[in-house]
Amino acid sequence: MLNNKWMQKKESGNVLSKQELNERSTWTSEQFMIADFQDQLEHNRETQKRQKIDNKIMSGGSLSPEEISYLEKNDPVALKKYRETKEDKESYKEKLRQCKTKEEVDRVKLQKLGELESSLSSVVNDPTIPKSAKLAKAQEILAKTNNIEAAHLEFVKSADYQSMPTDDEKKEQDAADNDISDEITDSEKADDTELTDASDNIPDKADSVDTKISDKTSEKDNHKKEYSTEIKKVSRKLKKGFEAADMHVDIIV
Repeated sequence: MLNNKWMQKKESGNVLSKQELNERSTWTSEQFMIADFQDQLEHNRETQKRQKIDNKIMSGGSLSPEEISYLEKNDPVALKKYRETKEDKESYKEKLRQCKTKEEVDRVKLQKLGELESSLSSVVNDPTIPKSAKLAKAQEILAKTNNIEAAHLEFVKSADYQSMPTDDEKKEQDAADNDISDEITDSEKADDTELTDASDNIPDKADSVDTKISDKTSEKDNHKKEYSTEIKKVSRKLKKGFEAADMHVDIIV
């Protein structure tokens, strides 16, 4: 019957007030149908609103004040987890800001993704955890992963990252700073003959410098590839973990 849903509410007494129950006792089938339709519309709006919030959280987005208020009222546990995820993101961003070299940035990311992969693996491989609970936990880890990826992408586009030296460049600069006083002393002791000899050898030294620069560039590229490969390996493990929890997602690297 059209009024089945409303009759169930009437019998339960959990949704409608006494006055509303009395009003509905004289309703026609058409009135029940209209009320049922309106109730379904409201339910759909609430479902869509919550789905939008959940999608935003899992994708690493930030909730609006209105969405935060909605969770405060309807799901404070989800709001707490959201705030924990954002705190985790801010902590990661601070670690990136403290890095001194580009490779150190890669190491920080590799360590963080490794921690997330380990957490995910322990969940999906635990036979005592129900499937629904695994999915919920995997969604939390996905939200954290996407927040980390977003923070990392933002940082590597920044001027701070672009101006960072590599590990080797920093070592050379540190060595140069330590030896600068010795270099000044050596320069003062140099005589005209030594300067002339140095001038005669400039072409050979230039060739030597070019060779060293080429070797260092190649070595730097190799280091970058090594970290990139390791990060991709961990990302693939994360993706497999999410798939094991019945979540099919794309991991940004």
